[in-house]
Amino acid sequence: MILHGTQVKTGSVGASWPPRYDEHNRRVKGFCTRTIGSMDDARAMLAEVREVQSASPAATRTTIRAFVERGLVEPLRRESPLQVEACFDADNAVGGHAIVYFGSVADQRVPPGDVTAREIASVVEIQRLERTGWLEASIRITSAGYSISRLNGDGQAQVGRLLELYREAYQEYTFDLTQQTVSGMLSNGNIVIVGQDRMGEVVSALIAEHVELSLEFGKVVHLFELSDYATFRAHRGMGLITLMQMEAINTIRAMPGGDGAVIYAEDRAAWMAVNRSSQKAGMTYCGTLPQHCVIVSDRDFGEEGRYENLNVWAHIPGQDFGGR
Repeated sequence: MILHGTQVKTGSVGASWPPRYDEHNRRVKGFCTRTIGSMDDARAMLAEVREVQSASPAATRTTIRAFVERGLVEPLRRESPLQVEACFDADNAVGGHAIVYFGSVADQRVPPGDVTAREIASVVEIQRLERTGWLEASIRITSAGYSISRLNGDGQAQVGRLLELYREAYQEYTFDLTQQTVSGMLSNGNIVIVGQDRMGEVVSALIAEHVELSLEFGKVVHLFELSDYATFRAHRGMGLITLMQMEAINTIRAMPGGDGAVIYAEDRAAWMAVNRSSQKAGMTYCGTLPQHCVIVSDRDFGEEGRYENLNVWAHIPGQDFGGR
């Protein structure tokens, strides 16, 4: 969803600045609108975070993002009271900067070490997979009778079908799944890609959630989170998500100014299939966010409870990408 200033809407991307408490996910979350060019800048940002944490005693998770000068990333790994959980190059959006995820988790929310170890081991293996070319990915789905398309003006007609899809895929989600929230997912400048079967019925979906982040020095950065993945169980394993990710990336990069957009995903670490798709689609693994938000769905590992670890993936211009 698009979030400007202090406006709050349903969606995965979250609030900008100042950070705020999200009751559903019991976390403090925000994206700093000041670039971090010195340790003093970082300390000032973290002081604002502490204020919100102090005012939010029910929070058991904090996640903060910021554009950080690349030379400061390693010093912050050593010195920041919030752990650097993920990081990726964002030079195409803000020259000389990376996007850094800072985070902390309360003791009662720390994930089991053996589960995290298995998930990280799976990512190591997944990163060895070869990238998939556009033609190869397209032939794979068409030969099985599927197609993909972008929902435009007719998207609202699919709200009922998409709600059915998301309710099969997720027992709990990072926000409540209702007619209203699904309808909102189809608007606000978001890019909606769907997979369809031989009858033209929607069987899979991906939403590239769009945010315009206005930084304090006057730069507007366009963020696109590839999110809200879902495929009906009967249609999984066909390569739909991989091709839809590639289509979303191609669509964004082809837009005016698309070369400067930030494209990323926060994939469920407990579900190997979506991480495989991100690797094959040309994205790069950048770190893991422990117990980041409420998600309950099919799991490959021993995750339990309402929260899951998420793997951050980013599409970084200039790196290997098999899109058309």
